[in-house]
Amino acid sequence: MIGHRIRRIGLVVAVAMAAVCQAAPAVPAPNATDTATLEAIVEADWTAQEKRRGRTPQDPAAVGDVLFSAGRLLDDLRAMPDASGLDPEAGMLDHLRRDVDRVESLDEEARLDLYRRIRAVARSLALKNPLLGSKPLVFLKRRRFISQMLHEYLGYFYDYGDIAGGGVYVLEEPGRSLKVRDLVRGRLPRGNYTTLSLSFDAKTIYFAFAERAPEKPDYYSPDRRCFHIFAMDADGGNLRQLTTGPNDDFDPCPLPDGGVAFMSTRRGGFGRCHNPWEPLPAYTLHRMDASGGNVRTLSFHETNEWHPSVLADGRIVYIRWDYVDRSAANFHGLWITSPEGTNPSVLFGNYTMRINACYQPRAIPGSRRIVFVAGAHHAAVGGSLVAVDPARVRLDGQSGEDDFDAIEVLTPEVCFPEAPAWPSSYFHSPWPLSEDYYLVSFSFDPLPGMGPRVKEDTETGLYYFDRFGNMELLYREKGISSMYPILLAPRPVPPALPGTLDPKLADDGEFVLSDVGRSFQPLPASRPIRELRVFQVLPKTETHVANQPRIGYANAESARMLLGTVPVEADGSAYFRVPAGKPLYFQAVDESGRAVQTMRSVVYLQPGERRGCVGCHEPPGTTTPVGRQPLALGRPPSTITPGPDGTRPWSYPRLVQPVLDRHCVRCHDGTEGPAKSPLVLTGEPAGPFTRSYESLKPYVRWYEWGGASIRPITTKPGQTGADESPLAKILGDPTHAEHVDLSEADRRRVYLWLDGNAPFYGTYDEPSQLAQRNGEAVLPPKLQ
Repeated sequence: MIGHRIRRIGLVVAVAMAAVCQAAPAVPAPNATDTATLEAIVEADWTAQEKRRGRTPQDPAAVGDVLFSAGRLLDDLRAMPDASGLDPEAGMLDHLRRDVDRVESLDEEARLDLYRRIRAVARSLALKNPLLGSKPLVFLKRRRFISQMLHEYLGYFYDYGDIAGGGVYVLEEPGRSLKVRDLVRGRLPRGNYTTLSLSFDAKTIYFAFAERAPEKPDYYSPDRRCFHIFAMDADGGNLRQLTTGPNDDFDPCPLPDGGVAFMSTRRGGFGRCHNPWEPLPAYTLHRMDASGGNVRTLSFHETNEWHPSVLADGRIVYIRWDYVDRSAANFHGLWITSPEGTNPSVLFGNYTMRINACYQPRAIPGSRRIVFVAGAHHAAVGGSLVAVDPARVRLDGQSGEDDFDAIEVLTPEVCFPEAPAWPSSYFHSPWPLSEDYYLVSFSFDPLPGMGPRVKEDTETGLYYFDRFGNMELLYREKGISSMYPILLAPRPVPPALPGTLDPKLADDGEFVLSDVGRSFQPLPASRPIRELRVFQVLPKTETHVANQPRIGYANAESARMLLGTVPVEADGSAYFRVPAGKPLYFQAVDESGRAVQTMRSVVYLQPGERRGCVGCHEPPGTTTPVGRQPLALGRPPSTITPGPDGTRPWSYPRLVQPVLDRHCVRCHDGTEGPAKSPLVLTGEPAGPFTRSYESLKPYVRWYEWGGASIRPITTKPGQTGADESPLAKILGDPTHAEHVDLSEADRRRVYLWLDGNAPFYGTYDEPSQLAQRNGEAVLPPKLQ
């Protein structure tokens, strides 16, 4: 008997040492403490783990693999200064190796017995890991609304169906008992829980909770329920609500300075690619005091963000969904910012479709690496575990895409969801103990969501996991997911970064560009950069439905406006002032007025922020040459020179149609006769746009979410709108050069429209769109 053999060598192992191989219950009852029940449950979990690999515990390969993994774990623990009491397990493994050498000659019952004895020893070793010790875990029980990762953090969707339930619990003796302690203890009404965190001193627990409505309200009703952030002492005392109001607040993240970062819909606006039934507001990074006061927007990004946590250097790592002029179903990458919201910068995952989305990043203690979940867009959060080394992050020199040499896939048996397939099991909410050891939530079931067509939530349990191949169940309860395992123990506090904002800049900020020519992919030498265009992306308002109203040719496009241009000095430098709190992007423009390179992302400044850039998409780690003083810093910062009429906000009828009226309509007016063309370029309304706009579509190229995009992932120098659109070439071909004498200003207007992604409107407001179609000027929207 396994249990008898283990006890005979002096081990006290309150884990799966069952002596029989009969069927066992798959999940425990709450607060189950019976050792035999725990043993049976753990054994059943071992069997499920092997089934996941397409084999049984009796398979000789399974027996050999678990012995190998246990041996690697033992070797690693022996190297730890705080590990002790490993000799009994070491002796047992030596004994078991002799049996494994003859495993092929054993019958199935003996092989199963051997497998279980090895797993029992491995589990005993795992529980002796000093990084885990006998410390309790705090975790969430929760039920999720299943569709996409967007929905599960919005209280409104939890009023679909009867999916209330969950809470905050402490697992008192992980791996040794299933006893849990309910910290909320019925003090909150019926509702749902999401996102859990713990203060660095382990004295305060934070979570988000949304009360269920008696009847499902309309999204735009004041009765709509939202997630709000709560806090309580580690023993469950002093339960208090930190946020209130008509916005969803979640993902609490304690900061080294005592504040709390979190995600919130307070920024305003909606995603641009959603269905009529799913109002999905944008939520972005915010912060507040520990008491819930002094709420401030940290991110002015115009679509969604997730999962902030603090790195060892004090910065915040989080996820940004970045789909400016590109696919809405990809590009959920790792980003980094300071606790005051300055210098938001991409880390990894913004230039690849090989990983569909990155979620739940956490710094690995004692390492520079970050663990995250490689997940999907069209599913709930979950996927494969991946570690990224920021020091090794690079972009491929040819494609400009993320180089995967910077990552290690910790769970290669789980494919990256949606890229290229859907996994049959998944991981969630990793809590790293070191580079080799993790607490994690795991499900044997397929990842749920609209993409894999799994409509019901799937059950997850809490596990110990290591890189040596060992995974041990700590807790599981039937019918509900257990997630966010956090060791209930103090951990080092990262440095509180000093503030850098200059109040003298008031509501503005400043950019310094050292040399626009310092580009990851070289800019063409024949087209020196003379100015930068400064665009502002406008959040989607008025309606949450994709392409209602449509902005232009591109699918699910951003409305935008051109703030204007700033000069670039002869050495490639620029120094200029911009309004803070606005999502901006830049284009590097040559002397002809055509963009050579363009951003397909946004950047913003906090009020009083100064930010420096080395170049234009320069390689990571690039620095300004020592001793070189950019020419632009020898003068005051440039102010933005406004663009032509029809750019603030964007208006094709005011920017482009006047050029067509002056130079093109005489031959393209829709009438018949000598020198007349069947291509009509007049400005009368035609559907949502005008005849000329519809007529020019075959002669224009743009970036978008869809097959019409010039390039799907990255932008290469010399492949922007004016460069790629046949219209720009037609204006200079022999046929038109004889009859069309465009002024410099008019030619630049056409180039600007093409480089600006060729939209028609610059607003989501339908009355304003009607005015724009009629050629009237409209004011920029209130929400920017």
